[in-house]
Amino acid sequence: MPNQALTLIVRMWLASDGSIKASVKPAEGGEVRHFADLQGLIAYLEQARPPAPTPSSQEPQGLR
Repeated sequence: MPNQALTLIVRMWLASDGSIKASVKPAEGGEVRHFADLQGLIAYLEQARPPAPTPSSQEPQGLR
């Protein structure tokens, strides 16, 4: 199973109050999500990450 890439456009800027704001949009189009802080952005990126592929029992494990 090939890895699936998730391409996002991430924009970050410094707000007038000194905080860092961010927005994320899928490169293929879709809704723009805005984040008031970096913790919210990090939480979104962690949940948006595709799951790691699990090895199937048919694939060889290790070297032969």
